[in-house]
Amino acid sequence: MFLATSVALGACGGSSDETSDSESDQAVAAATKAFDAAEAKGTDLSKGPCIAEQLPDLPDWVADVAHDPRTDADDDPANQCQRFREGEASHFVELTTDGELIRAQ
Repeated sequence: MFLATSVALGACGGSSDETSDSESDQAVAAATKAFDAAEAKGTDLSKGPCIAEQLPDLPDWVADVAHDPRTDADDDPANQCQRFREGEASHFVELTTDGELIRAQ
């Protein structure tokens, strides 16, 4: 989903802004709701799109769908959250195309 996995991990992992477990849990819950809403609208989730450029009450978080294991589609900028790519958001929740949690950081 992100330009390069190592870039995405470096951007998130190197941050001194650590998140609390409760914030991460809140982000996962919000991402799951965004996933359910996208699925209900008939959004094609098979390519791993960004499903939330900003999660409610969590302006520093986005939600993205990805494959597990990752595929080339996950590294296509068209399928990535623009706010994360541009550094406007520092954290992300990544869910599988079935809505299962991959990671939140």
